[in-house]
Amino acid sequence: MTIPYVARFVGGPLDGREEIWSKPLDEPRQTITHVHLHDGPKIEHHYDLHHSDQFGWEYRLRES
Repeated sequence: MTIPYVARFVGGPLDGREEIWSKPLDEPRQTITHVHLHDGPKIEHHYDLHHSDQFGWEYRLRES
């Protein structure tokens, strides 16, 4: 059984979702941009990678 490597999202529209990899990444993405397209203006949310002793890797919503 392979143990997945997980980074969870905290805050914003991706809150509670997880990014899962089967092996560790050589260079994990330090920032992820989520773009919401709809009938109105484009909305972007930026998540920055952090490590938490309690939860492990997290992409936390960047405060504007």
